Amino acid sequence: MPKVVILKTATGTVWIKLEKSLRRELAQPPKVGDRLRLEGTISDKYDGWVKQYKASHLELVATAQPPAAKSSQFCKVLICQKSACCRRGAKELWQELEAQQLPIALKATGCMGECKRGPAVVILPHKKRLTRANAQQIRELVCSPEA
Repeated sequence: MPKVVILKTATGTVWIKLEKSLRRELAQPPKVGDRLRLEGTISDKYDGWVKQYKASHLELVATAQPPAAKSSQFCKVLICQKSACCRRGAKELWQELEAQQLPIALKATGCMGECKRGPAVVILPHKKRLTRANAQQIRELVCSPEA
Protein backbone atom coordinates (compact mmCIF):
# COMPACT_ATOMS: atom_id res chain seq x y z
CA MET A 1 0.00 0.00 0.00
CA PRO A 2 1.21 3.55 -0.67
CA LYS A 3 2.94 5.62 1.97
CA VAL A 4 1.84 8.92 0.47
CA VAL A 5 -0.99 10.38 -1.54
CA ILE A 6 0.07 13.00 -4.06
CA LEU A 7 -2.53 15.70 -4.67
CA LYS A 8 -2.32 18.13 -7.55
CA THR A 9 -4.15 21.35 -6.74
CA ALA A 10 -4.45 24.78 -8.31
CA THR A 11 -1.70 26.05 -5.99
CA GLY A 12 0.72 23.18 -6.54
CA THR A 13 1.47 19.58 -5.66
CA VAL A 14 1.07 18.35 -2.08
CA TRP A 15 2.45 15.10 -0.69
CA ILE A 16 0.38 13.71 2.18
CA LYS A 17 1.89 10.95 4.29
CA LEU A 18 -0.55 8.24 5.35
CA GLU A 19 -0.42 6.82 8.87
CA LYS A 20 0.40 3.11 9.03
CA SER A 21 -3.12 2.23 10.19
CA LEU A 22 -4.56 3.94 7.07
CA ARG A 23 -2.24 2.03 4.79
CA ARG A 24 -3.54 -1.27 6.16
CA GLU A 25 -7.20 -0.15 5.87
CA LEU A 26 -6.99 0.70 2.17
CA ALA A 27 -8.24 -2.25 0.15
CA GLN A 28 -6.71 -0.75 -2.96
CA PRO A 29 -4.73 2.44 -3.50
CA PRO A 30 -6.63 5.44 -4.89
CA LYS A 31 -6.31 6.01 -8.63
CA VAL A 32 -5.73 9.24 -10.52
CA GLY A 33 -8.99 11.16 -10.63
CA ASP A 34 -10.53 9.57 -7.49
CA ARG A 35 -12.11 12.05 -5.09
CA LEU A 36 -10.84 11.73 -1.53
CA ARG A 37 -11.72 13.24 1.82
CA LEU A 38 -8.66 13.61 4.01
CA GLU A 39 -8.29 14.68 7.63
CA GLY A 40 -4.99 15.20 9.37
CA THR A 41 -2.36 17.66 10.47
CA ILE A 42 0.03 20.15 8.96
CA SER A 43 3.32 20.82 10.68
CA ASP A 44 6.29 23.04 9.87
CA LYS A 45 9.57 21.34 9.17
CA TYR A 46 13.02 22.90 8.77
CA ASP A 47 12.14 26.21 10.48
CA GLY A 48 8.89 26.70 8.59
CA TRP A 49 10.07 26.55 5.00
CA VAL A 50 8.62 23.07 4.42
CA LYS A 51 5.08 22.02 5.31
CA GLN A 52 4.59 18.40 6.31
CA TYR A 53 1.11 16.96 5.78
CA LYS A 54 0.02 13.82 7.61
CA ALA A 55 -3.36 12.12 7.10
CA SER A 56 -5.12 10.40 9.97
CA HIS A 57 -8.38 9.72 8.10
CA LEU A 58 -8.92 8.94 4.43
CA GLU A 59 -12.27 8.34 2.78
CA LEU A 60 -12.92 7.55 -0.85
CA VAL A 61 -15.78 9.88 -1.90
CA ALA A 62 -16.03 9.01 -5.59
CA THR A 63 -14.07 6.88 -8.02
CA ALA A 64 -12.74 8.30 -11.25
CA GLN A 65 -14.89 7.72 -14.28
CA PRO A 66 -13.07 6.27 -17.27
CA PRO A 67 -12.86 8.77 -20.12
CA ALA A 68 -15.72 8.45 -22.54
CA ALA A 69 -14.69 6.55 -25.63
CA LYS A 70 -14.46 8.99 -28.48
CA SER A 71 -16.12 7.93 -31.65
CA SER A 72 -13.45 7.04 -34.17
CA GLN A 73 -15.80 8.29 -36.89
CA PHE A 74 -16.13 11.87 -35.56
CA CYS A 75 -13.70 14.34 -37.08
CA LYS A 76 -13.17 18.07 -37.11
CA VAL A 77 -12.54 19.62 -40.52
CA LEU A 78 -10.79 23.00 -40.53
CA ILE A 79 -11.34 24.97 -43.73
CA CYS A 80 -9.47 28.18 -44.54
CA GLN A 81 -11.88 31.06 -45.10
CA LYS A 82 -9.45 33.74 -46.22
CA SER A 83 -9.97 35.42 -49.59
CA ALA A 84 -7.50 33.36 -51.66
CA CYS A 85 -9.01 30.04 -50.55
CA CYS A 86 -12.55 31.36 -50.94
CA ARG A 87 -11.77 32.34 -54.54
CA ARG A 88 -10.61 28.77 -55.09
CA GLY A 89 -13.79 27.17 -53.71
CA ALA A 90 -13.61 27.09 -49.89
CA LYS A 91 -17.18 28.40 -49.44
CA GLU A 92 -18.59 25.91 -51.95
CA LEU A 93 -16.65 23.09 -50.26
CA TRP A 94 -18.12 24.12 -46.90
CA GLN A 95 -21.67 24.10 -48.29
CA GLU A 96 -21.16 20.73 -49.98
CA LEU A 97 -19.83 19.15 -46.76
CA GLU A 98 -22.74 20.55 -44.76
CA ALA A 99 -25.21 19.10 -47.29
CA GLN A 100 -23.63 15.61 -47.08
CA GLN A 101 -24.27 15.40 -43.30
CA LEU A 102 -21.05 13.51 -42.56
CA PRO A 103 -20.07 12.83 -38.92
CA ILE A 104 -17.81 15.91 -38.88
CA ALA A 105 -17.66 19.31 -37.27
CA LEU A 106 -16.75 22.13 -39.64
CA LYS A 107 -14.61 24.99 -38.37
CA ALA A 108 -13.56 28.12 -40.24
CA THR A 109 -9.91 29.13 -39.88
CA GLY A 110 -7.62 31.88 -40.98
CA CYS A 111 -4.77 31.55 -43.44
CA MET A 112 -2.91 28.24 -43.44
CA GLY A 113 -0.15 29.48 -45.73
CA GLU A 114 -1.34 27.57 -48.81
CA CYS A 115 -2.93 30.55 -50.61
CA LYS A 116 -1.98 29.52 -54.16
CA ARG A 117 -3.05 25.89 -53.63
CA GLY A 118 -6.40 26.49 -51.90
CA PRO A 119 -8.77 25.61 -50.56
CA ALA A 120 -6.60 24.49 -47.65
CA VAL A 121 -8.06 21.96 -45.22
CA VAL A 122 -6.86 20.16 -42.07
CA ILE A 123 -8.67 17.05 -40.81
CA LEU A 124 -8.40 16.32 -37.09
CA PRO A 125 -7.65 14.09 -35.21
CA HIS A 126 -5.75 12.55 -38.16
CA LYS A 127 -3.81 15.81 -38.70
CA LYS A 128 -4.13 15.37 -42.47
CA ARG A 129 -3.45 18.53 -44.48
CA LEU A 130 -5.04 18.88 -47.90
CA THR A 131 -4.63 21.50 -50.58
CA ARG A 132 -6.90 21.92 -53.59
CA ALA A 133 -9.30 19.93 -51.43
CA ASN A 134 -12.64 18.64 -52.60
CA ALA A 135 -15.56 17.01 -50.81
CA GLN A 136 -14.78 13.56 -52.24
CA GLN A 137 -11.25 13.56 -50.72
CA ILE A 138 -12.59 14.62 -47.34
CA ARG A 139 -15.39 12.04 -47.40
CA GLU A 140 -12.88 9.25 -48.19
CA LEU A 141 -10.56 10.31 -45.33
CA VAL A 142 -13.34 10.72 -42.79
CA CYS A 143 -15.21 7.54 -43.67
CA SER A 144 -12.24 5.21 -44.16
CA PRO A 145 -11.60 2.90 -41.16
CA GLU A 146 -7.80 3.10 -41.32
CA ALA A 147 -7.60 6.92 -41.35
